[in-house]
Amino acid sequence: MTRTSNRLIRTALAIGALAFSAAGTAAERVSTLTPSKSGGMDVDYTIAFWTLPFGHTSFALRFNNSAYRIESHFETSGIISALWDSHIDASASGQIGARGIAPATYDSMYRRGNTHHQRVRVTFPAGAVPVTYADPPYNTKKYPVSDEEKKQGYDPLSAATSFLAGLRATAGNPCGTAAPVFDGRRRYNIEFTYVRDEQVKLESGLYSGKAHLCQLHYNQIAGFKPKILKEGRALPPAYAWVAEIPSASAPLGYYLLPLKAWTSTGFGTVTATLTAMNLDGAAKG
Repeated sequence: MTRTSNRLIRTALAIGALAFSAAGTAAERVSTLTPSKSGGMDVDYTIAFWTLPFGHTSFALRFNNSAYRIESHFETSGIISALWDSHIDASASGQIGARGIAPATYDSMYRRGNTHHQRVRVTFPAGAVPVTYADPPYNTKKYPVSDEEKKQGYDPLSAATSFLAGLRATAGNPCGTAAPVFDGRRRYNIEFTYVRDEQVKLESGLYSGKAHLCQLHYNQIAGFKPKILKEGRALPPAYAWVAEIPSASAPLGYYLLPLKAWTSTGFGTVTATLTAMNLDGAAKG
């Protein structure tokens, strides 16, 4: 059962990363940016195996002119929490400018039970190689990430910010394209493919209308154990419904919001479903 819980947690975290990390150097989009008004959005998601909830995650994004800050929280719940009690709190901040999103700092704290803790902080000096601080320290020599690969990536939450702001979306691909991510230890890409538009109605009543159906792929680049690389290549594709939500605080006038993400695995279907949304200080739904 512990091995199954471990796989569930890994799948849940992968779903979260996939649903919020489509980013890139979207010069064709940032050229239309105007300074954002102060504001942002808060969203909550329930993560379930089939219909049984086993965790939840939340994101709080704030814009203030060209500056952004985003915070996230993940924790297990229910029977999985009794077997594998996990919590992750993370934050990131930076700027959005003429060349796209520019992360400054990323901070993450992972806790499992009462004994296992991992703190990671990554700083992104302009034009230089990102600097990682980890406690306990990472062994980055065994499965290295090159300096060039590090410089190509955003931290996970800055990638999520770029996705939510719609910076990589185009008329032909409203889902966005590949996201290069460096989380302080690993380099990977999140790749989105637009499938079609569908009419979606969430049971919670939070949304009813048109949404983009997007296919998501998790492409591991460097910093992974060979076994993890092999498992990653075998992962089935994930999918998400993504809606455009108008907002005066968004850099392009709307947020690109995942409504639901899901993937089928060898032991069932894992989903992440929107359960609460607050936009510019007003609750929706």
